[in-house]
Amino acid sequence: MNASRVIRAGFETPWGRLSDLDVAVAIAVSGFAIFLVAGGANTGHTHGGLLASLAVLTMTLPMAARRSLAPAAAVVMAAGAVVNGWGVGPLVRCGAALPAIFLVAFALGTRYSGALLAVGLAACTVDVVCQALTDPNLGAPVLVLMLPITAAFFGAGRLVRSRTAAALELRRRSAELVQQREATARMAVRADRTEVAATLDTVLEAQIDAITQAALRGRGLADQDPATARQTFARIEESGREVLQTMRQVVGTLKAEDLPSGPQPRLDQLEQLLASASSGDTRLKVEGPVRALPETLELSAYRVVEHLLSTLDDAPEAPVRVCVTFAHDALEIRVSGRPARTGDVRSALAAARQRLAIHGGSLTIDRTAELFMNVARIPLISGNV
Repeated sequence: MNASRVIRAGFETPWGRLSDLDVAVAIAVSGFAIFLVAGGANTGHTHGGLLASLAVLTMTLPMAARRSLAPAAAVVMAAGAVVNGWGVGPLVRCGAALPAIFLVAFALGTRYSGALLAVGLAACTVDVVCQALTDPNLGAPVLVLMLPITAAFFGAGRLVRSRTAAALELRRRSAELVQQREATARMAVRADRTEVAATLDTVLEAQIDAITQAALRGRGLADQDPATARQTFARIEESGREVLQTMRQVVGTLKAEDLPSGPQPRLDQLEQLLASASSGDTRLKVEGPVRALPETLELSAYRVVEHLLSTLDDAPEAPVRVCVTFAHDALEIRVSGRPARTGDVRSALAAARQRLAIHGGSLTIDRTAELFMNVARIPLISGNV
């Protein structure tokens, strides 16, 4: 099946598949063959005329098709060697005809297998034997050298074929690895969304309870201290908007249901995280007025730091610096250190970006060979200031 497909494809457009380089080499070698046969060089042997000059082309010109039709080229060249050697007569042709058949043997090694390869190698062998027995400059003893050289050219072609196949397989596996990494990143993002969704119920419950308690206090002050009551109801309105904003952000992004809940880490636990996440010199710096933030935001900020730490090298000689800045309108987290030598950095960054996207945040990355600086910024609504 494979052999018939190759031959049929060659005969459909035989010349359209020839490369410019192969044609140029075949013409150059053929010109040198005519030069030898016609007596252009003093070989010390008989020279041929026009018929011999035309006949020698059958031993060289078919090499132009060595990439697309190497077995056929070898057969034609072997037949040409027989006709030239015993039909035209003994003439010096080896200087051009031997390199031509060597290149065809190389092409056989790079592209063919099975029956086509067997036919091509047999033809190459016939060609070399005919040249050795009919060329005045050669002789039967030279076969001890010429046949191994032919085999060496074939072996070189085989080596090129195996390395090309290995390179293609490597590219295929690299593409699969990229796909696997992307799938892993998507799974990590989904897992991270699950963790965020797990805190939604408890966070909303706490915030709504706080609103309820504030409303009860405001109702008790409505007659006694109207000004304080108005302030209380204003805070209730602000808290209600915050709850609504949290629900829109989280519920609009996550669709997971029936998720577990439990105690979640907060920013005040970053020191413990640094101590457990890295074996190097870790330092935590906090800037600005520290204040309590919504639980979903604190959890996301903690997870962002956790993800960004996994992008850094965990080694005793690799220091890690984390700076948390409480600005008026944003929470900024800077995590820096030496880039990780192992691990899936892409998945960690994707998870961090997903966390930040839930709160409308952003991640800026500045990476060099020696330093990996990650800056995460989460905007704060008025209720968090």
